[in-house]
Amino acid sequence: MGSQGSNGQASLRNAFFARKRMVAAAAWLAVLALVLSVATFAWFSGSRFTNVTPTAHTVSENGYDLLISASEQGPFAEQCQLGSADKTLYPVSTADLSDFWRATFQNAAGITTDYANCTSELGEYALTGTFYLKGSSLPLAVYLYPSQMSVSADSQLLAAARVGFIIQSPTATQSYIFQCDDLGATSGAAQQRTTAQSDVVVSGQGSWSYVPDPAQSISAYSMDGSGNTPTARSGAAPLFTLGADEVASVRYFVYMEGCDANCIGEAQSKSISLQFAFAGAKA
Repeated sequence: MGSQGSNGQASLRNAFFARKRMVAAAAWLAVLALVLSVATFAWFSGSRFTNVTPTAHTVSENGYDLLISASEQGPFAEQCQLGSADKTLYPVSTADLSDFWRATFQNAAGITTDYANCTSELGEYALTGTFYLKGSSLPLAVYLYPSQMSVSADSQLLAAARVGFIIQSPTATQSYIFQCDDLGATSGAAQQRTTAQSDVVVSGQGSWSYVPDPAQSISAYSMDGSGNTPTARSGAAPLFTLGADEVASVRYFVYMEGCDANCIGEAQSKSISLQFAFAGAKA
């Protein structure tokens, strides 16, 4: 946990034991700044993605480390550099993080009537990458940790944004799509439905259809607390469990959900910075 005095270490250990060995853990994927411009109806025709320098960091009780690496082979440590990018970003829609769709036509009323599959060019439309989490000598339940998430965004852009994870451990593969509303104020965001149905996203492979929006609340998979002392949140479920000394890959996605009623012209020329964090508890 870095160099601290013995008194500080003892105090921290006591805090952890008092919380049933809850451990603060991995990762913030740092400053993701989206600057959007130029719209065609509600689906933007172009945007600019700049100043991306993702990093990751972990802090945990000695003996219960949840470590991170940009490589499956390591080295695993409390922090790592995940890389950087400077690219164009476009709104897309997905139901499962496997197939992504872009709008190809909107009628005079601004309702989208056709889509094209853009999965093979996803890197041109969304931010995505992979990091790896390694468990300790005992199984760990891994949660999101909002108190260590740093968020700075216009409410309109934050309301339309999505964060997705595909987590592959030795025993299971799990996918999550999260709304970002829990990470900042979005009550003032304007809405305009641009689909024939409300609260839907685009699904399918060769052909598309609308399905209910699967995005969930971040709070449902989070721990409370602050600093190095996360605490259990009533009703929250872990994202996944890491067995002893296991390694899991985490592919992350940051994108604009084009079917979201908040993904309209008002979200253009805005900026967003997202810093994600995870917390672990002894399983």
